[in-house]
Amino acid sequence: MHRNKQGSQYYTLVGGRAADNEALEHTLVREVKEETGLDVTEAKLVLIEMHPEPYNEQYIYICKIAPHSDVVIQDTSEEAFLNRMGTNTHRPLWADIKSFDKLAFRTPQLQAAIVKGLKKGWPKQPQQL
Repeated sequence: MHRNKQGSQYYTLVGGRAADNEALEHTLVREVKEETGLDVTEAKLVLIEMHPEPYNEQYIYICKIAPHSDVVIQDTSEEAFLNRMGTNTHRPLWADIKSFDKLAFRTPQLQAAIVKGLKKGWPKQPQQL
């Protein structure tokens, strides 16, 4: 996801907060659908990125998705609302694996772990960053 947050431009993964008592896997499916229009068919938790308050830890999944056409933020999502406001915009896009390490990614530690996973394979058990 390309973000332009009050002039600060960077890339991050699709995601969001779990609703009250919402299972992580349901949050994943919902957030991917809201922010891309894509349907997750399989998911495996591979990384957990810890953050201090007021942020929460992030759970990073590798997903398979159903056949699709365009990647589009859904009109009813928070991101679509923010895009209409114009000061905190979101644009989903596909990143080329070969150039992923050169993106202005929001969290370099997570970016490095993703690059490592893409090159050497993902851990069998979720790895905490």
